[in-house]
Amino acid sequence: MCHQTVGLVQKYFEENNLICSTISIIDEITIKLKTKRFLSMPYNLGFPIGNPDDYIEQKANIKNLLNSINN
Repeated sequence: MCHQTVGLVQKYFEENNLICSTISIIDEITIKLKTKRFLSMPYNLGFPIGNPDDYIEQKANIKNLLNSINN
């Protein structure tokens, strides 16, 4: 997905009181859009939540993303 599009949709939702959180691989775009909640991931495009064979890592990353909603 396009980082800019996701960021703009998130920003619109947040402005209309719908809490969102996204995963960001290209932080420069996410920061420029000033989205409120995002989880920066150090992975390559195509693997936003972690290595494909590491379910435990992926699960931990999703939990971190969901916890960011509470902050």
